[in-house]
Amino acid sequence: MSINKKLLLIIFSLLIFSNLSILKANEEKINLDDEELPAIDPFQGNSSVSSTQNEQASDNSSTGGGLLNGMRLVGTIIARNNKIAILSSPDGSAFKYKKNDEIANGTILIEIFDDYLIVEDESNQSFEVYMNNLIKKMED
Repeated sequence: MSINKKLLLIIFSLLIFSNLSILKANEEKINLDDEELPAIDPFQGNSSVSSTQNEQASDNSSTGGGLLNGMRLVGTIIARNNKIAILSSPDGSAFKYKKNDEIANGTILIEIFDDYLIVEDESNQSFEVYMNNLIKKMED
């Protein structure tokens, strides 16, 4: 055999083997629709909140559902002329509040910032409400 024929045979065999390896790789791909999904719901609230935060939130509460009636801050909307706070109740309903709106019995929204709110309870004590469900009493 001449060198040209040998070279042509080698190139042809390389092409065949590379196509076979690509076909085999395609067969080994896993179909994601058939995979089992995790049992954890990513949209469920954080159930592993530390006990200090829960104690702190319960210390701030006067009756029933706490300072915010069991609601938690889930978002804020800051526009040029308007600021809105979005709070979610334990059943999943969302409510919007503006500055000076009453959130719960005697709890009034004082100020809205990017990631927290300032609220005042019926005894004129101010609290910072953060999106991670942390409520801190403000020092005067």
